[in-house]
Amino acid sequence: MRKIADSAYTYPIGTFIAENGRVYTCVNPYSYHLVRCHPELYESMDGLFVDGMTMCWLIRLLWGRRVPRLSFDMSSMAADLFSYLNGRGVGRSIYFLGTRQETLERTIAQFRKSYPSMAIAGYRNGYFIDVEDRCKAIADIVSAGSDFTIVGMGSPLQEQFALDLKNAGYKGIVFTCGGFLHQSANAINYYPDWVNKYNLRAFYRLFHEKGLWGRLYNVLIEFPVLFTWDTFVTKCAVSGSRPRV
Repeated sequence: MRKIADSAYTYPIGTFIAENGRVYTCVNPYSYHLVRCHPELYESMDGLFVDGMTMCWLIRLLWGRRVPRLSFDMSSMAADLFSYLNGRGVGRSIYFLGTRQETLERTIAQFRKSYPSMAIAGYRNGYFIDVEDRCKAIADIVSAGSDFTIVGMGSPLQEQFALDLKNAGYKGIVFTCGGFLHQSANAINYYPDWVNKYNLRAFYRLFHEKGLWGRLYNVLIEFPVLFTWDTFVTKCAVSGSRPRV
């Protein structure tokens, strides 16, 4: 809870250039219940970013902190990192892991078209035949020696893979990206400008991606209640008192 509330206010590219072996992920209203189920996993991350205006608003209301909405997609961090690697960061490389192979091939083509000077060290799908195949994927990424690796497998699988990659000796920076890699298969800018302008990304996905309507309960009802309760519990613990259950 406190780690989310204390999320970084900014993410200057210069910060990541100087870092080694660090792992970052984003938490949104849907994945918040997963954070509660796997607290040790998310506490092991080097940094958490807040993805979702509802969460940003609640943090401001309950914690008195202004936290920007940050996500690894073309409306936020991905655009900045890709522009850096395509410009003054030429010579540094990036690796992509996630989605299905045929979808990823189309996504990589979109990236190469829009950022021709960005060095892609490698890429592969996010589906493993068995444990040995997963271990080989980790070994291949470490061997490729990329400066950045983007992992899109859905939570909490992507967070666990990112941490396993770091523990295997990977020296670069890892970002998890959720559905970004499959969203970019047909066009690099998944969200229309008007959707970004009015912060309607969550609702846009509901109408464009199958199977997401089930998340509506988590986002609109479960998340606000759980986040408010966790804030109350955390603040009581800090003040030395215990809430009655």
